[in-house]
Amino acid sequence: MTTDRIAGSVLVVAGTLTGLEATTFDVAFMTDPVGPKALPFLVAVMLLVAGVRTIARPRSEVALPPRPVALRMGAAALAFLGYAAILPWIGFFLATTLVVAALAMLYRGPVGGSLAAGMALAGTLWLLFVRILALPLPVGDLWIR
Repeated sequence: MTTDRIAGSVLVVAGTLTGLEATTFDVAFMTDPVGPKALPFLVAVMLLVAGVRTIARPRSEVALPPRPVALRMGAAALAFLGYAAILPWIGFFLATTLVVAALAMLYRGPVGGSLAAGMALAGTLWLLFVRILALPLPVGDLWIR
């Protein structure tokens, strides 16, 4: 019961910080009527609702994952933090390929298949964002020099 309340509190803090950070985003109205604030605010509201619900109605029995599963979950979280760190440096395509491949291999995917899946997902997302939605993605400072 206590672990649920701790997790709920973490979600409330994360939602609050996300919402506060979203207020700093500012783009001219003519560019986009919704602006870049919409998605972070939506995420902030979802985090806050989930956190408050978890605090208000904790489960009586919480089973934490076994150690190997918890380690893989931690490694996956580190992979996403690494993704955020390397994305501006090496660009969207390579960073996305590497993180998807790393996650697939973390959950025992074959190396070749993991790399192929990473490249396929990165390419598909690039086409979606750049070609269809006309939204720029970071190329990477490494390649611009």
